[in-house]
Amino acid sequence: MSDSEAISRPADTMRERVGETRVRIWFLISANRWLVTGILLLITYLILLFVHVVGPTSPQKLVTTSGIGSLFGSMVIAIVTSVTLVLSISQFVLAGEIGALGQQRERMSNETEFREEVEKAASIGVSSAEPSRFLQTLIDMVDTNARGLSDAVSESDNSERFDEVAEYAAGLIDHSQKISDELENAEFGSFQMLLPVLDYNYPWKVFAARTLRDKYTESLPEEADDAFGDLIEALRFFGPAREYFKTLYVQWEIINISRGVLYGAMPTLALAAYMILEFDAAKITGTVFGVSTAYLVVSALYVLTLIPFAVLLAYLLRVLTVMKRTLSIGPFILRETKHLEEIRNEESSEIQEET
Repeated sequence: MSDSEAISRPADTMRERVGETRVRIWFLISANRWLVTGILLLITYLILLFVHVVGPTSPQKLVTTSGIGSLFGSMVIAIVTSVTLVLSISQFVLAGEIGALGQQRERMSNETEFREEVEKAASIGVSSAEPSRFLQTLIDMVDTNARGLSDAVSESDNSERFDEVAEYAAGLIDHSQKISDELENAEFGSFQMLLPVLDYNYPWKVFAARTLRDKYTESLPEEADDAFGDLIEALRFFGPAREYFKTLYVQWEIINISRGVLYGAMPTLALAAYMILEFDAAKITGTVFGVSTAYLVVSALYVLTLIPFAVLLAYLLRVLTVMKRTLSIGPFILRETKHLEEIRNEESSEIQEET
């Protein structure tokens, strides 16, 4: 890249970087999962009402016990199967927490060693034991090194030449301060702790820092070069820390999924059993806005039996979205962005000029 070409700064939020709407991000990630469960059940109920209104119907088929019994009989099988599946997944995921003494000791040694490396790099005595505050320590490290880089290039004899570096450092400082503030009162287990981590696009920051350092390697002051090294090291600490806490969060969510499905399984099984054994739709007469009251009641009771599946879907939507947005642990950018397109165009121009 030529000196006139600059690395553009990506958006500070995951939503803006991937081009998603606020409603979609809210539904997939931010919203309370029980609220999402209710929304999924409501959508299912509305779909049943819609197809009843626009599609061909047979009122006589509704009042027969065989049709309702067959429907809810299949739900009993489905509920039992889903509970078994969820429990198997939970056992598989949580099996990693069970190990011999040597494995647990090695695991603790690795975590302790990592914390000590962070404490040494951050020049602090003891880092916080709270996940959110520990992540804040890493963000503050980046902020401190970015300020050192900004000061080093601004105090150089030819500071105008390093405007691109100064702009990168300024953007890093602003974003780091914003993320640090969002982590201030976040508690582990709540999505308030993980969402700022998703917003902090450290792969791009590492890539941009290495690119700028290489671009100005021959003219960069020694203090700025050292600041770049410390900054890249601080950003590299953030990767494994994010992956570690993400793993713990996924395990936490698997437990929530299991509990939610189990809470909903027994009541829905009891409801399905009642519908098979005793429910008589013929005794429900009348209509509501032209829709059979019997159909409204049976549809509502059917939707209630879907609670375990709705809980599972609501939580999995968030877990899978988080996993997709955090697949890369290093300076690799997996999603197509306009910033990558700009760099590819710049590299193509350079190749054409050289040939």
